[in-house]
Amino acid sequence: MQQARITDNFRQQKSFTSGRTDRDQKQQKAPELLGVHGEAAVTNFDISEEERLLRSFDLATEYGPCTGMTRLERWQRADQFGLQPPLQVKQMLTGPQGEQWNRCLWDGRV
Repeated sequence: MQQARITDNFRQQKSFTSGRTDRDQKQQKAPELLGVHGEAAVTNFDISEEERLLRSFDLATEYGPCTGMTRLERWQRADQFGLQPPLQVKQMLTGPQGEQWNRCLWDGRV
């Protein structure tokens, strides 16, 4: 007697991609929801590379808590403790648009 195979009991279903390539499917990926400002949703397509870098700095716990201080104050404190915060963050915060970027992601929310 021949040994039964699992495919004898379950039909195989082939996926149908309608001729799309993997690249096309990646380009049509839905935006990731990052938060809500008022009634408008903020997605990863709505923010710039600079804002992405600053958000990752805000969310990085290795530089200590970020509530109750500006990003620049947090960067300076982390630098004093030898935690090596990203130099690009300091350059952004001390540059011509520094005031615009100085508020922490959690400022006014917690």
